[in-house]
Amino acid sequence: MTGPKVSVIIPNYNHAAYLRQRIESVLGQTYRNFEIILLDDCSTDDSGEIIKGYFGNPLITKTIINQHNSGNPFTQWQRGIRLAAGEWIWIAESDDYADDHFLEIMIAACHDRKNIGLVYCDSNIVNSNVVEKETFASMKNKRFNTNRWSENHINSGLDELENYLLLGGTINNTSAVLFKRDVFLHADPFDIRMRYIGDKYAFVKLLAESDVAYVKESLNYFRDPFNTKHADRLIFYFYEQFLLFDWVLKNLKQINRKKFFTAFYANTGNSLFRGWSKTKVRLYWRLFRLNRTLLLKSMANNFSMAVGSIFG
Repeated sequence: MTGPKVSVIIPNYNHAAYLRQRIESVLGQTYRNFEIILLDDCSTDDSGEIIKGYFGNPLITKTIINQHNSGNPFTQWQRGIRLAAGEWIWIAESDDYADDHFLEIMIAACHDRKNIGLVYCDSNIVNSNVVEKETFASMKNKRFNTNRWSENHINSGLDELENYLLLGGTINNTSAVLFKRDVFLHADPFDIRMRYIGDKYAFVKLLAESDVAYVKESLNYFRDPFNTKHADRLIFYFYEQFLLFDWVLKNLKQINRKKFFTAFYANTGNSLFRGWSKTKVRLYWRLFRLNRTLLLKSMANNFSMAVGSIFG
């Protein structure tokens, strides 16, 4: 007997308000060759009781409720993927939900295409439980002055990185993605230092060794993507973006350096004139030890931008 085609990993932490809708949106898929792995990271709300209500469902092959919080959402990703039996992985975030045809259309998009390691679709934007009229596709088309996200397409991983993903984080939401399991395991896209952009880091490492497919249909519902709950953590975003670009520079020798630095400067903007603290000094020192040349380039660019804003 063969295993499931898709392993659906639902990592949850304190999303009881949305968890039942998420699980039901997976169970209701028109494509049926999948398993569900439910992971709860020691939630303090009613998530555990909701999960218990699904005990015995034959599509839910593994349920793990942590006794202690892992402290990092990507630790749960890693655990789920190691438990997965499917050829493809869908990390279905617990506060999002999906169209019933998500798996059916996504699997068809990558059928018999061996070089594809990642396929993603357009996403609807849900703010305060209201689905916005504009999707991510139209926003990206406007930003890049293109129509590429209005049509299905396939692209090489390197081209996708150079021209889109590094610059703009154009794969907007993990719940909109299917990963090829063997590519994922080979890429090993986990880094314990990544707490905020571990998803982008994973996308980059997968595309460094595989192609990408895009599905134009809005099959994913991404909840409250523009909230500002991490506005006070900008220094950590700067730090993690730097780590990501440092990895790219050291491991993708064929990347276009002009495009690399355009994306690097766009993603590592950080004020040199305010917000200094022990944490900021510590993180800068770590980056100096990691790649002093790249850090000095970032600081010089940030200084130039700051002076330009004053005198421009």
